[in-house]
Amino acid sequence: MNETLLDKIQRRLAPVVTLFDRIGFVWLLLVLSLVLLLPVLLLNPAKLGAYLWFMAKISGAFVLGYLFDLAAFRGADPRYLDGIEKTMAQTRRATLIAAAIIGAGLIG
Repeated sequence: MNETLLDKIQRRLAPVVTLFDRIGFVWLLLVLSLVLLLPVLLLNPAKLGAYLWFMAKISGAFVLGYLFDLAAFRGADPRYLDGIEKTMAQTRRATLIAAAIIGAGLIG
């Protein structure tokens, strides 16, 4: 029963890791974003509208980038590829999404 500190931490965090594996880490980023928004709201509540506009714009750009990838490369979905083709398709998709987000970020 010589359990190390690392083993204790891993045992206690196992349910949390399982939860995030099930629902995805994007939700963790959403919660973190909302927690970081709280101090801003306390200092300047008028920033809420700007924050919501920014988040809607970036989320829309993500969806557009994903849809651009689906429309332009119909048969090259990374889920159905193997090896180097899968890696290249994932890189292509990430590049298209990043370009759409950067483009939306540059627009007022």
